[in-house]
Amino acid sequence: MLDIRLSHHMAGPSVDGMQKQEKIAFLGLGRMGAPMARRLLAAGHPLTVWNRTPARAEPLVAEGAVLAGSPAGAVRDADVVITMLAGPDALTAVADAVVPELRPGMTWVEMSTVGPDAVRELGARLKDGVGLVDAPVMGSTDRAAEGGLGILAGGDTAGVEQILAHLGTVTRTGPPGSGAALKLVVNTAVIGGVGLVAEALRLAAALGLDGDTAREALAAGPLGGAVARAFADGAHFATDLAVKDLRIATAAARLPVAEAVSAHFRQAAEDPVVARADLARAVPRIVRTVHTAPRTPVNIALDNPVGAPGPANAHYSQVARVEHADGSALLFLSGQIAEGATLAEQTQGVFETIEALLGPHGATLADIISIRTYLTDIAGLDEYGAVRRRFLTGTPPTSMTFEVPRLFRPEAQVEIEVVAAVRPV
Repeated sequence: MLDIRLSHHMAGPSVDGMQKQEKIAFLGLGRMGAPMARRLLAAGHPLTVWNRTPARAEPLVAEGAVLAGSPAGAVRDADVVITMLAGPDALTAVADAVVPELRPGMTWVEMSTVGPDAVRELGARLKDGVGLVDAPVMGSTDRAAEGGLGILAGGDTAGVEQILAHLGTVTRTGPPGSGAALKLVVNTAVIGGVGLVAEALRLAAALGLDGDTAREALAAGPLGGAVARAFADGAHFATDLAVKDLRIATAAARLPVAEAVSAHFRQAAEDPVVARADLARAVPRIVRTVHTAPRTPVNIALDNPVGAPGPANAHYSQVARVEHADGSALLFLSGQIAEGATLAEQTQGVFETIEALLGPHGATLADIISIRTYLTDIAGLDEYGAVRRRFLTGTPPTSMTFEVPRLFRPEAQVEIEVVAAVRPV
């Protein structure tokens, strides 16, 4: 019996000699864009290309493509516009030039990894009658050259199905923006897996295990795919682009694990060679950096300095000192209030108390790095600020000011808490 199943995937193009070959404008000829554009040129589509660095277009021009001097010039006579750019900022810059040139009946296929917000913003700028498909791709340069990419397409693909089929297999993901969203989800998982493998190997080293043995054990388990990607040879997903994708992802949702992974790859990408190389190149650097990072002992002490005003009751301490082995420390002072008939008098009393609390710890008002102020009436901000400036005369610390209905003591008009840094002797 035949097993016949309907699929939402589109296979290769149908061959129809009478089918119109749409004029395509392809903008962005990076590592992925160039082989993709070459596939469309080989399929017989009239192709106009543009790239920020024109020299990248020379091989395609030699094969029959037309080089435009600007994005606007590239799209002027096109039926379909395809963009394969570095990120949201590049897309916005290109859109500024291209949108005025678009006419009803054209379709913009956005294939970069820019996130759903950028796609929605682009859609809002398009004229009525101009179609938009977001179709980011899965796969590296080898699959781009072979037409074997996975394409995650959001929006109405009806008018561009045959074009996309030259590039790979299309999965329809839903409305515009859904392709970009799914690509971001997939990339975040892939990058996170690579970062997890790097940390697992760091743990193996810390426990005295042989690195190759640990790698083989990881590869044989559920993380086999992540291990393969972490040590892939021939793939190219630049480390700086991975950092860009994680930046978009962590802006969309609170992702503590992705934020930690992003910190690893950002540090690795400080080396320009690693930044441009596949993210697998970052793995040894992450393992090495994390493994060799010194652990700094921390001592935490709670204190009510002798000679300084005591707390209002015995249920809290005035100062928390977090001290490192080199003698440097952070001082966290609890919120301070003071007596006085006016806001100015209370503010002066608070800063005098803060100064008295810092002194026994080897710090002064100049060492304050962060200050948080609570006022019962924000209208008194100028009066408070005038006094504060008499005490804090150097570089202003980071600052937040809040209006609250009342403080711990009903007569209090201001409460201040600070963080100060103690330099090593």
